[in-house]
Amino acid sequence: MGDKMSDKDAVKKLIGLLSSYKKKIIMILFCVILSTGMNLLMPLLSRSIMDDGFIGRNWNLLITLVVASAVVYIANALLGIVIERIRIKIANHLEFSLSEKAFIHLLRIRSDYFTEKNYAEIHHVIQADVGSMVSIANRGMFFVVSQVFSIAGGVVGLLLIDIKMTILVLLYIPVKGILMRYFAKKNKNIMDELISDAEQYARWFGDTVGGIKEVRLFGIEQTKKQEFYQKEKQVLRQKQRMNMNGEWNQGVDTIFIQILIMTLYILGASMVFSDDMTIGSIFAFVTYSSYVTAPISAILNIGFMFSGIIPSTKRFYAFMQLEEEAELPDAEAVPETGDIEVRDLSFSYEKGQPILEEICITFPQGSKTALIGKNGSGKSTLIGLLTRMYLPEQGDILLNGKDIGLFSLNEYRNMIAVVSQQVYLFNDTIRNNICLYKEIGDEELNKVIQECSLDELIQEVGLDHTVGRDGTMLSGGQKQKVALARALIHNKPVIIFDEATSNTDIYTETGIYELFETRLKDKTVIIVSHRREVLSHVDEIVFLENRKALQGDYDRLAQEDNFVHMMAHFKEIPL
Repeated sequence: MGDKMSDKDAVKKLIGLLSSYKKKIIMILFCVILSTGMNLLMPLLSRSIMDDGFIGRNWNLLITLVVASAVVYIANALLGIVIERIRIKIANHLEFSLSEKAFIHLLRIRSDYFTEKNYAEIHHVIQADVGSMVSIANRGMFFVVSQVFSIAGGVVGLLLIDIKMTILVLLYIPVKGILMRYFAKKNKNIMDELISDAEQYARWFGDTVGGIKEVRLFGIEQTKKQEFYQKEKQVLRQKQRMNMNGEWNQGVDTIFIQILIMTLYILGASMVFSDDMTIGSIFAFVTYSSYVTAPISAILNIGFMFSGIIPSTKRFYAFMQLEEEAELPDAEAVPETGDIEVRDLSFSYEKGQPILEEICITFPQGSKTALIGKNGSGKSTLIGLLTRMYLPEQGDILLNGKDIGLFSLNEYRNMIAVVSQQVYLFNDTIRNNICLYKEIGDEELNKVIQECSLDELIQEVGLDHTVGRDGTMLSGGQKQKVALARALIHNKPVIIFDEATSNTDIYTETGIYELFETRLKDKTVIIVSHRREVLSHVDEIVFLENRKALQGDYDRLAQEDNFVHMMAHFKEIPL
Protein backbone atom coordinates (compact mmCIF):
# COMPACT_ATOMS: atom_id res chain seq x y z
CA MET A 1 0.00 0.00 0.00
CA GLY A 2 1.21 3.49 -0.72
CA ASP A 3 1.66 6.38 1.71
CA LYS A 4 -1.34 7.45 3.71
CA MET A 5 -3.44 9.93 1.74
CA SER A 6 -3.67 13.49 3.06
CA ASP A 7 -6.90 15.51 3.22
CA LYS A 8 -5.62 17.70 0.38
CA ASP A 9 -4.92 14.69 -1.84
CA ALA A 10 -8.36 13.27 -1.03
CA VAL A 11 -10.00 16.54 -2.14
CA LYS A 12 -7.97 16.45 -5.38
CA LYS A 13 -9.15 12.88 -6.00
CA LEU A 14 -12.78 13.89 -5.45
CA ILE A 15 -12.56 16.88 -7.79
CA GLY A 16 -10.73 14.72 -10.32
CA LEU A 17 -13.72 12.36 -10.40
CA LEU A 18 -15.70 15.11 -12.13
CA SER A 19 -13.06 15.76 -14.81
CA SER A 20 -14.61 13.11 -17.08
CA TYR A 21 -17.85 15.05 -17.20
CA LYS A 22 -16.55 18.42 -18.41
CA LYS A 23 -19.08 18.83 -21.22
CA LYS A 24 -22.04 18.04 -18.98
CA ILE A 25 -20.72 20.35 -16.26
CA ILE A 26 -20.28 23.15 -18.82
CA MET A 27 -23.91 22.63 -19.86
CA ILE A 28 -24.94 22.86 -16.20
CA LEU A 29 -22.93 26.05 -15.72
CA PHE A 30 -24.46 27.61 -18.85
CA CYS A 31 -27.95 26.87 -17.52
CA VAL A 32 -26.90 28.18 -14.12
CA ILE A 33 -25.74 31.48 -15.60
CA LEU A 34 -29.10 31.89 -17.35
CA SER A 35 -30.91 31.00 -14.15
CA THR A 36 -28.77 33.44 -12.16
CA GLY A 37 -29.56 36.23 -14.62
CA MET A 38 -33.27 35.55 -14.23
CA ASN A 39 -32.96 35.51 -10.46
CA LEU A 40 -31.26 38.90 -10.52
CA LEU A 41 -34.26 40.35 -12.37
CA MET A 42 -36.73 39.23 -9.70
CA PRO A 43 -35.88 41.81 -6.99
CA LEU A 44 -36.08 44.60 -9.56
CA LEU A 45 -39.46 43.35 -10.79
CA SER A 46 -40.66 42.99 -7.19
CA ARG A 47 -39.57 46.56 -6.38
CA SER A 48 -41.44 47.93 -9.41
CA ILE A 49 -44.52 45.87 -8.56
CA MET A 50 -44.51 47.29 -5.03
CA ASP A 51 -43.52 50.93 -5.74
CA ASP A 52 -44.96 51.56 -9.20
CA GLY A 53 -47.77 49.03 -9.24
CA PHE A 54 -49.35 48.87 -5.79
CA ILE A 55 -48.25 52.17 -4.28
CA GLY A 56 -48.38 54.00 -7.66
CA ARG A 57 -51.82 52.43 -8.36
CA ASN A 58 -50.84 51.67 -11.99
CA TRP A 59 -53.07 48.71 -12.91
CA ASN A 60 -51.72 48.01 -16.42
CA LEU A 61 -48.11 48.19 -15.28
CA LEU A 62 -48.90 45.90 -12.32
CA ILE A 63 -50.44 43.24 -14.63
CA THR A 64 -47.49 43.44 -17.01
CA LEU A 65 -44.93 43.09 -14.22
CA VAL A 66 -46.79 40.20 -12.55
CA VAL A 67 -46.99 38.28 -15.89
CA ALA A 68 -43.29 38.98 -16.51
CA SER A 69 -42.45 37.65 -13.05
CA ALA A 70 -44.49 34.48 -13.70
CA VAL A 71 -42.69 33.91 -17.02
CA VAL A 72 -39.30 34.32 -15.34
CA TYR A 73 -40.27 31.92 -12.54
CA ILE A 74 -41.53 29.27 -15.01
CA ALA A 75 -38.43 29.58 -17.21
CA ASN A 76 -36.24 29.33 -14.13
CA ALA A 77 -38.09 26.20 -12.96
CA LEU A 78 -37.62 24.53 -16.37
CA LEU A 79 -33.92 25.35 -16.29
CA GLY A 80 -33.78 23.78 -12.84
CA ILE A 81 -35.26 20.55 -14.24
CA VAL A 82 -32.68 20.51 -17.05
CA ILE A 83 -29.85 21.08 -14.56
CA GLU A 84 -31.11 18.32 -12.28
CA ARG A 85 -31.50 15.85 -15.16
CA ILE A 86 -27.88 16.34 -16.20
CA ARG A 87 -26.68 16.18 -12.58
CA ILE A 88 -28.51 12.90 -11.93
CA LYS A 89 -26.88 11.37 -15.01
CA ILE A 90 -23.45 12.43 -13.74
CA ALA A 91 -24.13 11.04 -10.26
CA ASN A 92 -25.46 7.71 -11.60
CA HIS A 93 -22.54 7.25 -13.99
CA LEU A 94 -20.07 8.18 -11.27
CA GLU A 95 -21.58 5.65 -8.86
CA PHE A 96 -21.45 2.92 -11.51
CA SER A 97 -17.86 3.80 -12.41
CA LEU A 98 -16.62 3.69 -8.81
CA SER A 99 -18.53 0.47 -8.07
CA GLU A 100 -17.15 -1.12 -11.24
CA LYS A 101 -13.57 -0.19 -10.33
CA ALA A 102 -14.02 -1.56 -6.82
CA PHE A 103 -15.57 -4.82 -8.08
CA ILE A 104 -12.89 -5.43 -10.72
CA HIS A 105 -10.19 -4.71 -8.14
CA LEU A 106 -11.91 -7.10 -5.74
CA LEU A 107 -11.71 -9.86 -8.36
CA ARG A 108 -7.95 -9.33 -8.71
CA ILE A 109 -6.94 -8.57 -5.13
CA ARG A 110 -4.61 -10.96 -3.33
CA SER A 111 -6.28 -13.81 -1.46
CA ASP A 112 -4.92 -12.87 1.97
CA TYR A 113 -7.31 -9.88 1.98
CA PHE A 114 -10.26 -12.27 2.20
CA THR A 115 -8.83 -14.12 5.20
CA GLU A 116 -9.17 -10.94 7.28
CA LYS A 117 -12.62 -9.73 6.17
CA ASN A 118 -16.00 -11.39 5.57
CA TYR A 119 -18.25 -10.66 2.61
CA ALA A 120 -20.74 -8.57 4.64
CA GLU A 121 -17.97 -6.28 5.84
CA ILE A 122 -16.47 -5.95 2.36
CA HIS A 123 -19.85 -5.13 0.79
CA HIS A 124 -20.73 -2.60 3.50
CA VAL A 125 -17.41 -0.76 3.25
CA ILE A 126 -17.45 -0.50 -0.55
CA GLN A 127 -21.11 0.51 -0.69
CA ALA A 128 -20.73 3.12 2.08
CA ASP A 129 -17.59 4.66 0.60
CA VAL A 130 -18.95 4.82 -2.95
CA GLY A 131 -22.21 6.33 -1.71
CA SER A 132 -20.33 8.98 0.24
CA MET A 133 -18.00 9.84 -2.64
CA VAL A 134 -20.88 10.14 -5.12
CA SER A 135 -22.25 12.96 -2.98
CA ILE A 136 -19.60 15.13 -4.68
CA ALA A 137 -22.14 15.27 -7.52
CA ASN A 138 -25.26 15.82 -5.42
CA ARG A 139 -27.53 18.84 -5.66
CA GLY A 140 -25.95 20.61 -2.71
CA MET A 141 -22.44 20.39 -4.15
CA PHE A 142 -23.52 21.75 -7.54
CA PHE A 143 -25.52 24.41 -5.72
CA VAL A 144 -22.26 25.56 -4.12
CA VAL A 145 -20.59 25.89 -7.53
CA SER A 146 -23.59 27.39 -9.30
CA GLN A 147 -24.41 30.01 -6.70
CA VAL A 148 -20.98 31.60 -7.00
CA PHE A 149 -22.38 33.38 -10.06
CA SER A 150 -25.14 34.97 -8.05
CA ILE A 151 -22.76 36.61 -5.55
CA ALA A 152 -21.41 39.19 -8.01
CA GLY A 153 -24.87 40.14 -9.19
CA GLY A 154 -26.14 40.25 -5.61
CA VAL A 155 -23.32 42.55 -4.46
CA VAL A 156 -23.90 44.86 -7.46
CA GLY A 157 -27.61 44.98 -6.63
CA LEU A 158 -26.87 45.81 -2.98
CA LEU A 159 -24.42 48.57 -3.88
CA LEU A 160 -26.93 50.15 -6.25
CA ILE A 161 -29.49 50.39 -3.44
CA ASP A 162 -27.33 51.36 -0.42
CA ILE A 163 -23.58 51.19 0.30
CA LYS A 164 -23.74 51.34 4.12
CA MET A 165 -26.23 48.49 4.43
CA THR A 166 -24.13 46.51 1.93
CA ILE A 167 -21.14 46.73 4.31
CA LEU A 168 -23.32 45.31 7.07
CA VAL A 169 -24.21 42.32 4.88
CA LEU A 170 -20.56 41.70 3.96
CA LEU A 171 -19.53 41.71 7.65
CA TYR A 172 -21.62 38.56 8.05
CA ILE A 173 -19.13 36.56 5.93
CA PRO A 174 -16.07 36.27 8.29
CA VAL A 175 -18.30 35.48 11.28
CA LYS A 176 -19.92 32.67 9.32
CA GLY A 177 -16.49 31.43 8.22
CA ILE A 178 -15.26 30.97 11.79
CA LEU A 179 -18.39 29.04 12.78
CA MET A 180 -18.25 26.81 9.69
CA ARG A 181 -14.64 25.89 10.31
CA TYR A 182 -15.55 24.74 13.82
CA PHE A 183 -18.49 22.60 12.67
CA ALA A 184 -16.51 21.11 9.73
CA LYS A 185 -13.66 19.97 11.98
CA LYS A 186 -16.09 18.42 14.43
CA ASN A 187 -17.99 16.70 11.60
CA LYS A 188 -14.80 15.12 10.21
CA ASN A 189 -13.86 13.71 13.63
CA ILE A 190 -17.33 12.23 14.07
CA MET A 191 -17.24 10.76 10.54
CA ASP A 192 -13.89 9.07 11.21
CA GLU A 193 -15.34 7.44 14.34
CA LEU A 194 -18.54 6.46 12.51
CA ILE A 195 -16.61 4.75 9.69
CA SER A 196 -14.55 2.76 12.21
CA ASP A 197 -17.59 1.72 14.28
CA ALA A 198 -19.66 0.84 11.19
CA GLU A 199 -16.83 -1.29 9.78
CA GLN A 200 -16.50 -3.21 13.04
CA TYR A 201 -20.27 -3.68 13.14
CA ALA A 202 -20.35 -5.03 9.57
CA ARG A 203 -17.50 -7.44 10.40
CA TRP A 204 -19.35 -8.67 13.51
CA PHE A 205 -22.65 -8.95 11.63
CA GLY A 206 -21.16 -11.04 8.81
CA ASP A 207 -19.36 -13.26 11.31
CA THR A 208 -22.56 -13.79 13.34
CA VAL A 209 -24.76 -14.57 10.34
CA GLY A 210 -22.08 -16.89 8.96
CA GLY A 211 -22.14 -18.80 12.25
CA ILE A 212 -25.93 -18.72 12.77
CA LYS A 213 -26.06 -22.51 13.04
CA GLU A 214 -23.56 -22.49 15.94
CA VAL A 215 -25.42 -19.60 17.59
CA ARG A 216 -28.58 -21.72 17.69
CA LEU A 217 -26.97 -25.04 18.58
CA PHE A 218 -25.00 -23.61 21.50
CA GLY A 219 -27.79 -21.33 22.69
CA ILE A 220 -25.86 -18.06 22.60
CA GLU A 221 -28.68 -15.95 21.14
CA GLN A 222 -28.84 -13.74 24.24
CA THR A 223 -25.11 -13.06 24.09
CA LYS A 224 -25.37 -12.12 20.43
CA LYS A 225 -28.37 -9.91 21.18
CA GLN A 226 -26.35 -8.02 23.78
CA GLU A 227 -23.49 -7.62 21.32
CA PHE A 228 -26.01 -6.38 18.73
CA TYR A 229 -27.43 -3.81 21.14
CA GLN A 230 -23.97 -2.47 21.95
CA LYS A 231 -22.70 -2.27 18.38
CA GLU A 232 -25.94 -1.00 16.82
CA LYS A 233 -26.35 1.66 19.51
CA GLN A 234 -22.75 2.78 19.07
CA VAL A 235 -23.25 3.27 15.31
CA LEU A 236 -26.58 5.04 15.86
CA ARG A 237 -24.97 7.23 18.53
CA GLN A 238 -22.33 8.37 16.04
CA LYS A 239 -24.97 8.99 13.36
CA GLN A 240 -26.99 11.00 15.87
CA ARG A 241 -23.92 13.09 16.74
CA MET A 242 -23.24 13.73 13.05
CA ASN A 243 -26.86 14.64 12.30
CA MET A 244 -27.06 16.92 15.32
CA ASN A 245 -23.81 18.57 14.32
CA GLY A 246 -25.37 19.24 10.93
CA GLU A 247 -28.51 20.59 12.55
CA TRP A 248 -26.50 22.89 14.82
CA ASN A 249 -24.57 24.12 11.80
CA GLN A 250 -27.76 24.82 9.87
CA GLY A 251 -29.51 26.25 12.91
CA VAL A 252 -26.71 28.69 13.73
CA ASP A 253 -26.62 29.74 10.08
CA THR A 254 -30.40 30.34 10.08
CA ILE A 255 -30.24 32.34 13.32
CA PHE A 256 -27.50 34.61 11.99
CA ILE A 257 -29.36 35.16 8.71
CA GLN A 258 -32.55 36.01 10.56
CA ILE A 259 -30.67 38.46 12.81
CA LEU A 260 -29.21 40.02 9.67
CA ILE A 261 -32.63 40.29 7.99
CA MET A 262 -34.18 41.72 11.16
CA THR A 263 -31.40 44.32 11.32
CA LEU A 264 -31.90 45.18 7.64
CA TYR A 265 -35.66 45.66 8.12
CA ILE A 266 -35.14 47.90 11.15
CA LEU A 267 -32.49 50.03 9.43
CA GLY A 268 -34.53 50.03 6.23
CA ALA A 269 -37.65 51.16 8.07
CA SER A 270 -35.80 54.14 9.52
CA MET A 271 -34.65 55.06 6.04
CA VAL A 272 -38.17 54.68 4.62
CA PHE A 273 -39.55 56.86 7.40
CA SER A 274 -36.96 59.52 6.54
CA ASP A 275 -37.77 59.18 2.79
CA ASP A 276 -34.23 57.98 1.98
CA MET A 277 -35.51 54.66 0.55
CA THR A 278 -38.72 53.21 -0.86
CA ILE A 279 -40.56 50.20 0.51
CA GLY A 280 -39.90 48.28 -2.69
CA SER A 281 -36.18 49.04 -2.37
CA ILE A 282 -36.15 47.54 1.13
CA PHE A 283 -37.66 44.27 -0.10
CA ALA A 284 -35.31 44.24 -3.10
CA PHE A 285 -32.31 44.81 -0.80
CA VAL A 286 -33.32 41.92 1.47
CA THR A 287 -33.70 39.68 -1.58
CA TYR A 288 -30.30 40.73 -2.96
CA SER A 289 -28.76 40.11 0.47
CA SER A 290 -30.01 36.51 0.28
CA TYR A 291 -28.23 36.21 -3.10
CA VAL A 292 -25.02 37.00 -1.23
CA THR A 293 -25.53 35.25 2.13
CA ALA A 294 -26.98 32.00 0.75
CA PRO A 295 -24.08 31.34 -1.66
CA ILE A 296 -21.56 32.47 0.95
CA SER A 297 -23.07 30.02 3.44
CA ALA A 298 -22.99 27.31 0.79
CA ILE A 299 -19.38 28.05 -0.16
CA LEU A 300 -18.28 28.07 3.46
CA ASN A 301 -20.24 24.82 3.85
CA ILE A 302 -17.95 23.12 1.32
CA GLY A 303 -15.55 22.32 4.13
CA PHE A 304 -18.41 20.90 6.17
CA MET A 305 -19.59 18.71 3.26
CA PHE A 306 -16.07 17.54 2.40
CA SER A 307 -15.43 16.67 6.04
CA GLY A 308 -18.00 13.89 5.69
CA ILE A 309 -16.67 12.67 2.32
CA ILE A 310 -12.91 12.79 2.88
CA PRO A 311 -12.68 9.81 5.33
CA SER A 312 -14.58 7.57 2.87
CA THR A 313 -12.39 8.79 0.01
CA LYS A 314 -9.24 7.92 1.92
CA ARG A 315 -10.52 4.45 2.79
CA PHE A 316 -11.71 3.80 -0.79
CA TYR A 317 -8.36 4.67 -2.35
CA ALA A 318 -6.49 2.78 0.38
CA PHE A 319 -8.56 -0.24 -0.68
CA MET A 320 -7.82 0.43 -4.35
CA GLN A 321 -4.08 0.46 -3.56
CA LEU A 322 -4.15 -3.03 -2.04
CA GLU A 323 -1.87 -5.33 -3.97
CA GLU A 324 -3.44 -7.29 -6.81
CA GLU A 325 -2.40 -10.67 -8.08
CA ALA A 326 0.46 -10.05 -10.47
CA GLU A 327 -0.09 -10.70 -14.16
CA LEU A 328 3.07 -10.43 -16.24
CA PRO A 329 2.66 -8.46 -19.49
CA ASP A 330 5.17 -10.73 -21.25
CA ALA A 331 4.19 -14.01 -19.55
CA GLU A 332 5.40 -17.26 -21.06
CA ALA A 333 3.02 -19.82 -22.51
CA VAL A 334 1.95 -22.48 -20.02
CA PRO A 335 3.08 -25.98 -21.01
CA GLU A 336 0.30 -28.51 -21.55
CA THR A 337 1.68 -30.71 -18.80
CA GLY A 338 4.85 -31.62 -16.90
CA ASP A 339 6.25 -32.37 -13.45
CA ILE A 340 5.39 -29.98 -10.63
CA GLU A 341 8.36 -29.38 -8.35
CA VAL A 342 8.36 -27.54 -5.00
CA ARG A 343 11.92 -26.46 -4.26
CA ASP A 344 13.15 -25.08 -0.89
CA LEU A 345 9.79 -23.38 -0.30
CA SER A 346 8.96 -21.41 2.87
CA PHE A 347 5.79 -19.55 3.77
CA SER A 348 4.20 -17.84 6.78
CA TYR A 349 1.02 -15.84 7.28
CA GLU A 350 2.62 -13.82 10.08
CA LYS A 351 6.26 -12.81 10.15
CA GLY A 352 8.35 -15.10 12.32
CA GLN A 353 5.72 -17.86 12.43
CA PRO A 354 6.44 -20.12 9.42
CA ILE A 355 3.85 -22.66 8.31
CA LEU A 356 6.15 -24.35 5.80
CA GLU A 357 9.94 -24.20 5.94
CA GLU A 358 12.30 -25.14 3.08
CA ILE A 359 10.16 -28.03 1.85
CA CYS A 360 10.97 -29.97 -1.31
CA ILE A 361 8.30 -32.03 -3.10
CA THR A 362 7.88 -33.42 -6.59
CA PHE A 363 4.55 -34.28 -8.21
CA PRO A 364 5.50 -36.23 -11.35
CA GLN A 365 3.36 -35.81 -14.45
CA GLY A 366 0.44 -38.25 -14.35
CA SER A 367 1.20 -39.34 -10.77
CA LYS A 368 -1.32 -39.81 -7.96
CA THR A 369 -0.05 -38.28 -4.71
CA ALA A 370 -1.66 -38.27 -1.24
CA LEU A 371 -0.99 -35.18 0.87
CA ILE A 372 -1.42 -35.99 4.56
CA GLY A 373 -0.65 -34.42 7.92
CA LYS A 374 -2.28 -33.20 11.09
CA ASN A 375 -4.62 -30.22 11.15
CA GLY A 376 -2.57 -27.05 10.83
CA SER A 377 0.39 -28.80 9.24
CA GLY A 378 0.10 -26.66 6.09
CA LYS A 379 -1.79 -28.90 3.64
CA SER A 380 -4.31 -26.26 2.55
CA THR A 381 -1.54 -23.65 2.54
CA LEU A 382 0.46 -25.79 0.12
CA ILE A 383 -2.60 -26.12 -2.13
CA GLY A 384 -2.97 -22.31 -2.02
CA LEU A 385 0.66 -21.96 -3.07
CA LEU A 386 0.29 -24.49 -5.90
CA THR A 387 -2.73 -22.59 -7.23
CA ARG A 388 -0.92 -19.22 -6.78
CA MET A 389 -3.44 -17.93 -4.25
CA TYR A 390 -0.38 -17.21 -2.10
CA LEU A 391 3.19 -16.36 -3.03
CA PRO A 392 6.19 -18.16 -1.45
CA GLU A 393 8.37 -16.14 0.90
CA GLN A 394 11.33 -18.01 -0.50
CA GLY A 395 11.89 -20.94 -2.79
CA ASP A 396 10.20 -21.84 -6.07
CA ILE A 397 7.40 -23.89 -7.55
CA LEU A 398 8.31 -25.19 -11.00
CA LEU A 399 6.14 -26.59 -13.79
CA ASN A 400 8.06 -28.53 -16.39
CA GLY A 401 11.25 -26.92 -15.06
CA LYS A 402 10.04 -23.30 -15.14
CA ASP A 403 8.93 -21.04 -12.30
CA ILE A 404 5.12 -20.86 -12.30
CA GLY A 405 5.42 -17.11 -11.62
CA LEU A 406 6.60 -16.67 -15.22
CA PHE A 407 3.32 -17.97 -16.64
CA SER A 408 0.10 -16.07 -17.22
CA LEU A 409 -1.88 -16.34 -13.97
CA ASN A 410 -5.18 -17.07 -15.72
CA GLU A 411 -3.66 -19.61 -18.10
CA TYR A 412 -1.80 -21.36 -15.28
CA ARG A 413 -4.90 -21.67 -13.11
CA ASN A 414 -6.84 -22.84 -16.14
CA MET A 415 -4.81 -26.06 -16.10
CA ILE A 416 -5.77 -26.89 -12.49
CA ALA A 417 -9.12 -28.10 -11.15
CA VAL A 418 -9.74 -28.07 -7.41
CA VAL A 419 -12.41 -30.04 -5.54
CA SER A 420 -12.43 -28.82 -1.96
CA GLN A 421 -14.22 -29.70 1.26
CA GLN A 422 -15.62 -26.16 1.50
CA VAL A 423 -16.82 -26.00 -2.10
CA TYR A 424 -18.81 -22.91 -3.03
CA LEU A 425 -21.82 -23.19 -5.31
CA PHE A 426 -23.40 -20.14 -6.93
CA ASN A 427 -27.11 -19.43 -6.54
CA ASP A 428 -27.76 -20.88 -9.98
CA THR A 429 -28.76 -24.15 -11.63
CA ILE A 430 -26.91 -27.44 -11.22
CA ARG A 431 -26.04 -27.27 -14.92
CA ASN A 432 -24.41 -23.83 -14.64
CA ASN A 433 -22.59 -24.79 -11.44
CA ILE A 434 -21.07 -27.79 -13.24
CA CYS A 435 -20.35 -26.16 -16.59
CA LEU A 436 -19.61 -22.68 -15.21
CA TYR A 437 -21.22 -21.12 -18.31
CA LYS A 438 -19.08 -23.19 -20.70
CA GLU A 439 -20.90 -24.89 -23.57
CA ILE A 440 -20.84 -28.62 -22.80
CA GLY A 441 -22.58 -31.29 -24.91
CA ASP A 442 -25.35 -33.32 -23.25
CA GLU A 443 -23.55 -36.61 -23.95
CA GLU A 444 -20.38 -35.52 -22.15
CA LEU A 445 -22.37 -33.91 -19.35
CA ASN A 446 -24.47 -37.01 -18.72
CA LYS A 447 -21.35 -39.21 -18.72
CA VAL A 448 -19.72 -37.08 -16.02
CA ILE A 449 -22.94 -37.01 -14.00
CA GLN A 450 -22.94 -40.82 -13.91
CA GLU A 451 -19.25 -40.99 -12.99
CA CYS A 452 -19.88 -38.65 -10.04
CA SER A 453 -23.03 -40.53 -8.88
CA LEU A 454 -25.15 -37.46 -9.51
CA ASP A 455 -27.61 -39.26 -11.79
CA GLU A 456 -30.07 -40.02 -8.97
CA LEU A 457 -30.27 -36.34 -7.96
CA ILE A 458 -30.61 -35.19 -11.58
CA GLN A 459 -33.44 -37.66 -12.19
CA GLU A 460 -35.21 -36.29 -9.13
CA VAL A 461 -34.84 -32.51 -9.61
CA GLY A 462 -33.31 -31.99 -13.07
CA LEU A 463 -30.23 -30.15 -14.29
CA ASP A 464 -32.00 -26.79 -14.17
CA HIS A 465 -32.74 -27.04 -10.45
CA THR A 466 -31.49 -23.94 -8.58
CA VAL A 467 -29.20 -24.94 -5.71
CA GLY A 468 -29.62 -21.79 -3.54
CA ARG A 469 -26.88 -19.54 -2.18
CA ASP A 470 -23.80 -21.66 -1.62
CA GLY A 471 -25.82 -24.77 -2.45
CA THR A 472 -28.13 -24.55 0.57
CA MET A 473 -30.75 -26.63 -1.30
CA LEU A 474 -28.31 -29.57 -1.55
CA SER A 475 -26.72 -31.84 1.05
CA GLY A 476 -22.99 -31.67 1.77
CA GLY A 477 -22.37 -34.84 -0.22
CA GLN A 478 -24.39 -33.57 -3.18
CA LYS A 479 -22.44 -30.31 -3.18
CA GLN A 480 -19.14 -32.21 -3.36
CA LYS A 481 -20.46 -34.38 -6.20
CA VAL A 482 -21.35 -31.21 -8.13
CA ALA A 483 -17.86 -29.88 -7.43
CA LEU A 484 -16.34 -33.16 -8.64
CA ALA A 485 -18.41 -33.03 -11.82
CA ARG A 486 -17.28 -29.41 -12.30
CA ALA A 487 -13.63 -30.48 -12.09
CA LEU A 488 -14.03 -33.45 -14.44
CA ILE A 489 -16.10 -31.67 -17.10
CA HIS A 490 -13.37 -29.11 -17.72
CA ASN A 491 -10.79 -31.85 -18.36
CA LYS A 492 -7.77 -30.10 -16.84
CA PRO A 493 -4.36 -31.81 -16.62
CA VAL A 494 -3.99 -31.29 -12.84
CA ILE A 495 -6.73 -32.27 -10.36
CA ILE A 496 -6.51 -31.41 -6.65
CA PHE A 497 -8.88 -33.06 -4.16
CA ASP A 498 -8.75 -31.05 -0.92
CA GLU A 499 -10.65 -33.22 1.60
CA ALA A 500 -13.13 -33.76 -1.24
CA THR A 501 -14.39 -37.10 0.09
CA SER A 502 -15.17 -35.84 3.61
CA ASN A 503 -18.93 -35.62 2.98
CA THR A 504 -19.36 -38.39 0.43
CA ASP A 505 -20.55 -41.95 1.00
CA ILE A 506 -18.35 -45.03 0.53
CA TYR A 507 -19.79 -45.72 -2.95
CA THR A 508 -18.96 -42.23 -4.22
CA GLU A 509 -15.51 -42.39 -2.68
CA THR A 510 -14.87 -45.78 -4.32
CA GLY A 511 -16.06 -44.27 -7.62
CA ILE A 512 -13.49 -41.47 -7.28
CA TYR A 513 -10.68 -44.00 -6.76
CA GLU A 514 -11.88 -45.90 -9.83
CA LEU A 515 -11.55 -42.67 -11.83
CA PHE A 516 -7.82 -42.77 -11.07
CA GLU A 517 -7.59 -45.73 -13.45
CA THR A 518 -9.96 -44.35 -16.11
CA ARG A 519 -10.72 -40.68 -16.73
CA LEU A 520 -7.91 -39.44 -14.49
CA LYS A 521 -5.34 -42.04 -15.53
CA ASP A 522 -3.08 -39.56 -17.33
CA LYS A 523 -3.84 -36.62 -15.04
CA THR A 524 -1.63 -35.38 -12.23
CA VAL A 525 -3.74 -35.91 -9.10
CA ILE A 526 -3.05 -34.53 -5.63
CA ILE A 527 -5.45 -35.68 -2.93
CA VAL A 528 -5.60 -34.28 0.60
CA SER A 529 -7.38 -36.72 2.88
CA HIS A 530 -7.66 -38.13 6.40
CA ARG A 531 -8.95 -41.49 5.11
CA ARG A 532 -6.51 -44.38 5.29
CA GLU A 533 -8.04 -46.00 2.22
CA VAL A 534 -6.60 -43.31 -0.06
CA LEU A 535 -3.05 -44.55 0.55
CA SER A 536 -3.71 -47.77 -1.36
CA HIS A 537 -4.68 -45.82 -4.50
CA VAL A 538 -1.72 -43.44 -4.86
CA ASP A 539 1.82 -43.68 -6.17
CA GLU A 540 3.39 -41.30 -3.67
CA ILE A 541 2.68 -39.94 -0.17
CA VAL A 542 3.70 -36.48 1.04
CA PHE A 543 3.69 -36.23 4.82
CA LEU A 544 3.71 -32.72 6.35
CA GLU A 545 4.92 -32.44 9.94
CA ASN A 546 6.62 -29.65 11.93
CA ARG A 547 6.81 -27.34 8.88
CA LYS A 548 8.72 -29.99 6.93
CA ALA A 549 7.74 -32.42 4.17
CA LEU A 550 8.60 -36.10 3.76
CA GLN A 551 7.90 -37.84 0.45
CA GLY A 552 7.91 -41.47 -0.58
CA ASP A 553 5.79 -44.61 -0.76
CA TYR A 554 4.19 -46.20 2.30
CA ASP A 555 7.11 -48.54 3.01
CA ARG A 556 9.58 -45.65 2.88
CA LEU A 557 7.60 -43.40 5.23
CA ALA A 558 6.79 -46.28 7.61
CA GLN A 559 10.36 -45.92 8.86
CA GLU A 560 9.48 -42.46 10.28
CA ASP A 561 8.13 -42.52 13.86
CA ASN A 562 5.87 -39.47 13.35
CA PHE A 563 4.31 -41.04 10.27
CA VAL A 564 3.64 -44.34 12.09
CA HIS A 565 2.07 -42.45 14.99
CA MET A 566 -0.22 -40.56 12.63
CA MET A 567 -1.23 -43.73 10.81
CA ALA A 568 -2.50 -45.09 14.11
CA HIS A 569 -5.04 -42.28 14.17
CA PHE A 570 -5.92 -42.41 10.47
CA LYS A 571 -9.60 -43.10 9.73
CA GLU A 572 -11.40 -46.24 8.68
CA ILE A 573 -10.11 -49.01 6.44
CA PRO A 574 -6.67 -50.44 7.39
CA LEU A 575 -4.13 -51.22 4.70
